[in-house]
Amino acid sequence: MLSKRTLPLIICSLTLGACASTTGAMQAETNAESNAESNAESYPLSTAVVYQTESKEYPLLSSYVYAQATKALPTSFQPSDVIVMDVDETVLDNSQYQREREQQGLGYSSESWNAWIARKEATAVPGVTAFLNEVVARGGKVALVTNRDKSMDDATWQNLLALGLPLTAENTCILGRTAQDKTTIDGNTVINDKDLRRSQLKQGTVNCSNSTTASKPTWQTQHKLLMQIGDNIEDFEGVTQEHANVDALLPKVGKSLFILPNPMYGSW
Repeated sequence: MLSKRTLPLIICSLTLGACASTTGAMQAETNAESNAESNAESYPLSTAVVYQTESKEYPLLSSYVYAQATKALPTSFQPSDVIVMDVDETVLDNSQYQREREQQGLGYSSESWNAWIARKEATAVPGVTAFLNEVVARGGKVALVTNRDKSMDDATWQNLLALGLPLTAENTCILGRTAQDKTTIDGNTVINDKDLRRSQLKQGTVNCSNSTTASKPTWQTQHKLLMQIGDNIEDFEGVTQEHANVDALLPKVGKSLFILPNPMYGSW
């Protein structure tokens, strides 16, 4: 009589090719999983990404900056007042993108960045939700001047709305970057690649990507830049990394200028 342990051996002997094939496939799959795990482990995260994603200091500092910005808000806004904000690492936290790229041993690329934007998975920067709630409650408006390509403005808008932020086409204007933002830099009236859009806000000539028929008149008026918030020195009007005068900027910081920590990337 054949034992229960002998039978599988006979079957495998009769179908040796199939057994070998199945075993080989299983081993290949195991090896692939092992290699994937090894590759992930072979690319450690930079201290900048660890700080942004795991430290307690980062959310504390970010929330503090927004708390200070809230204190500096007017009790109520004039129709011409606007808060100018950057998007990345100012409103939207993209540290997951940085984390994924580093774990693969890869850096930034425009293709991977646009694919990340299209995923609409960025989270809210600590403190920004409470700040925007207060701006809107006081009747304020926000212009989001971002260096994301203008073609990605709709995905950016959808990501913002998915986070439950109190934004509408009437109180928020999305302004992505175009080629003109760079070509018009003259070192005189246009210093950095966001100055053109800030100038258009002042002149009432902006083209908000998220505008509707009802919201257009709201933005087609001359605006006063009440406050500028970003994570990069060039999120401030008329400033470049190379020629920023810290002493001249300092009296405005905490009043009309607010800057957030971002150790992962920047104009520096």
